[in-house]
Amino acid sequence: MAGKRKRRSAQEPRVDDLFYDNPTPEPEPEPEPRDGATESPDAGHPDGGGPADPGVAQDPDRLGDSVPAGPAQEDLPEDLPEDLAGDVAGDGTEGGFSDAGEPEGEFPDDGEHSYAARGDRGGPGDADDAGAGGAARKGRYGSAGRWVRAVAITGLAAALVYGAGSGSLARLDLAAALDRADSTPEQAAQQAGLAVISDSTLGCVGPGLVGLDNPSVPETDQGVSVSAGSAPLEALPEGVAAEEGGGITLGVVPDGEVSEVSARGEVATLSAQGSTWVRAVAQGALAAGFAGTQLGYSFEEQQWGMATAVCGGALDDLWLVGGGDETGRVERLILANPTGNPVTVTAEVLGAAGPVSVVGGTGIVVPPAGRHVVLLDALAPGEERPVIHVTTTGGPVVAALGDRWLEGTVDRGTEVTTATAAPGTSLVIPAVPAPRPDSADIAMVRVAAPGQEAAVVQLRALTPDGPVRLEQGVTNVAPGSVVDVDVADLPAGTQGIEVSSDTPVLAAAHVQRRAEADGAGDLAWIPATAPTSELHGAPLATSADGAIKGSLSVTSLEGATVEVVTVVAGAVESSEVTIPAASSHTVELPAQTESVWVQPHQGTVSAAVVSTLEHELGTLIASLPLPEAAVTRQLRAIAPWMP
Repeated sequence: MAGKRKRRSAQEPRVDDLFYDNPTPEPEPEPEPRDGATESPDAGHPDGGGPADPGVAQDPDRLGDSVPAGPAQEDLPEDLPEDLAGDVAGDGTEGGFSDAGEPEGEFPDDGEHSYAARGDRGGPGDADDAGAGGAARKGRYGSAGRWVRAVAITGLAAALVYGAGSGSLARLDLAAALDRADSTPEQAAQQAGLAVISDSTLGCVGPGLVGLDNPSVPETDQGVSVSAGSAPLEALPEGVAAEEGGGITLGVVPDGEVSEVSARGEVATLSAQGSTWVRAVAQGALAAGFAGTQLGYSFEEQQWGMATAVCGGALDDLWLVGGGDETGRVERLILANPTGNPVTVTAEVLGAAGPVSVVGGTGIVVPPAGRHVVLLDALAPGEERPVIHVTTTGGPVVAALGDRWLEGTVDRGTEVTTATAAPGTSLVIPAVPAPRPDSADIAMVRVAAPGQEAAVVQLRALTPDGPVRLEQGVTNVAPGSVVDVDVADLPAGTQGIEVSSDTPVLAAAHVQRRAEADGAGDLAWIPATAPTSELHGAPLATSADGAIKGSLSVTSLEGATVEVVTVVAGAVESSEVTIPAASSHTVELPAQTESVWVQPHQGTVSAAVVSTLEHELGTLIASLPLPEAAVTRQLRAIAPWMP
């Protein structure tokens, strides 16, 4: 033969044994040595180079020659075809082949010994008649067997690839497919369905006016208070069992204050000062319905204003709406990296005239567990209607936009706004305070068309009495551009606004509270949300004296019934509220409300809390869209299998 191939030991299983459940091969006894002969590693090999094969019969006269020892004829399967019976009896192979059709060793080209154990093939003299035919049959069936196994394995691999792409792999039971029904009894299959989450991590970006690396920009010390906790049992969906255990930890990053609680309904609080951010972690039973917020306010000159923001999960693709080009207005893009690796951020800006040529918007590196602040004016100088698109590589980030307006020495307000809803054709801005009579208040909606097509956008107010048309209810937005729509004709009070479009758009509302046109004031941004049927809510950071007042606004496009749950001084109160289609409902919150939650029983809603704080210089205002407080996660079915 052309060369030698390594023999497989009798104890070593073949690959096809694993797929076809072949019986484990039994070890065969070693051949007895001839009388007077010493057993050596070289005995029994045709050229004295190796040990005798236990599966080969030895000729007593010629130890160097060997022939395969096959099974007895009576041991063959009854249904074996007659033309194969002779091939299998003896060994089923020619020239020392295994039953898999692979050569077992090298044998001499000696006709006498090559056919000694194959009575069906005749002797050397019949080689032209029987030997050629037998070899042809052997080659035909041996090759066919190998091809069948190859096709079967290839088919199985193709099925796995198809299943992974189509999603059906989650229900593919490999054990059943290969008839190995009890292959791993110690492993339980994972069933598809919902499971209560057991861990949740959020990030709070911290103060909105500090953190620049540029020493030429003066910054004053600023702090925020952070609150985080889990929804009370009364707010959880039906069927979610109350379990013991778990905990909530707030920690200022880097290396700051830590606050912990271990009971549902309790709220963990702490303060973060300067260029820091806060990591909020919930474990075990307290992870279900976990949320957090931050609050910062000041009556000091050049810092006057109030800002609230959601503590959110890290994202790798988000949009921020806010800012302007007024004199003394400065916006900061705040980025916090909750991961253990550097994250690279790209910031793109849409503006009034379309996409802005951004300077330095790529390659913004946020270090592990770090916080990085970028001036928006450095990215898009002088842009009057900025909308920022943040994408990342290397990991997600927690992002927000700090907006501060100081016109000369007159404070116009501060805000920290988080991500708006992803581009969509039907969005809701849940709580927009209408301008007050006899004031210099402002209310408007910023809309951006991020795609390649122009958008025809319709706005309408969603009030407790139903939908109301607005004077500027229809607006055209060019591709890649941004428009501000005046909605000063909103009905009195706090209303929802529906934003509908023929192509996906982004939206957020902007309000300013100012008693006089040249007096001090405050501002707020209210991002659009996508209506949801999930639990949403959060603890509310508030002032110690209870001076901050809050109102909850719940808006529904299709109509909904919800349970509104509040926690005040440790007492839980709940009430059922029905909201007609295309309407909103406002609930005044008691002073020092610790948390508020909205659990839809029917329909989808959007909700937000508007906070106000009265001062001798004017009214401070902030808006907080209530985030989803995840309770469950989706599981895919997995059938365990091990060959």
